[in-house]
Amino acid sequence: MPIVTFTPGDFTTEVEEGTSLYEAALQAGRPIASSCAGQWTCGKCNVRVVEGEENVSPRVAMEDRLLKKERRPPTDRISCLAKVLGPCKITTSYW
Repeated sequence: MPIVTFTPGDFTTEVEEGTSLYEAALQAGRPIASSCAGQWTCGKCNVRVVEGEENVSPRVAMEDRLLKKERRPPTDRISCLAKVLGPCKITTSYW
């Protein structure tokens, strides 16, 4: 099972492949912004992949729409839509 590391603080959690980054953050006890509780509508749960980008699912059109709506850079990911495929490192606090 892949290990996801969250920064700051280097909190890690082991998740099943296909788990969303949002679910992984909750499992790791990391706070993550969201007003829709991970239901793919608010776009506030954006994160940035700092290592292992190839181990996160490809971006979907809904992500682009939500990132644009929230005025976030295209390098961000919407954590409730992005799925873990392998080990990766994520930052939830960079602005």
